[in-house]
Amino acid sequence: MIKVNLLRPGKKEITLARPGVEIPTEGKVKGVRYDIVVLVSIIFIFLIGYLYLSSAKEQGRLQENINIKTEERNKLQGVLKELDKNKKKKELLTQKTKVIEGLISKQLVPVKLMDLLSRALPDQVWLTKLKFSGNRIEIEGKALTNNLIANFISNLEDTKFFRNVNLVGTKKAGGGKKIEIYEFKLSSSIAIGGENKGGTP
Repeated sequence: MIKVNLLRPGKKEITLARPGVEIPTEGKVKGVRYDIVVLVSIIFIFLIGYLYLSSAKEQGRLQENINIKTEERNKLQGVLKELDKNKKKKELLTQKTKVIEGLISKQLVPVKLMDLLSRALPDQVWLTKLKFSGNRIEIEGKALTNNLIANFISNLEDTKFFRNVNLVGTKKAGGGKKIEIYEFKLSSSIAIGGENKGGTP
């Protein structure tokens, strides 16, 4: 059985927009699309996150470098302190060595002095008094002739240890009828510290 609707179809009213007013469509609000706004927001968020992570990574790298440099500086400070201690020890040892060398030099001077005097003495000349002070020495003695005194002075000068040997005075002393004795006095400076140029050790 077939049914036929003979009634007049109902009219559908359509409201027209006013002239000059845009009709809102799906996905638009005042001329802005939602999908573009969301996409830009997502890109902006990712960019900020990337910059933040890059900055955090760079900050961590810089902090690591600072820690390494700080550790190296601390090590260097320890080395510098150790070097300073060693330098002070070296200076102290140098001072002690100089003092010891000075004492040894002063101890060797009298020995060297007596040795050179004994070698420079001619036969028939003998010493009666020695006065040693600083780098000066006074010698008193006796000889049978004035020529022997002159030979003694020449021998002293040849050692290069005795310098500026001067005859302070000489006089005839008591002897016998056949033997004459001359007393003499000499003054001289000496080369302390081995400042001799004539090869005498």
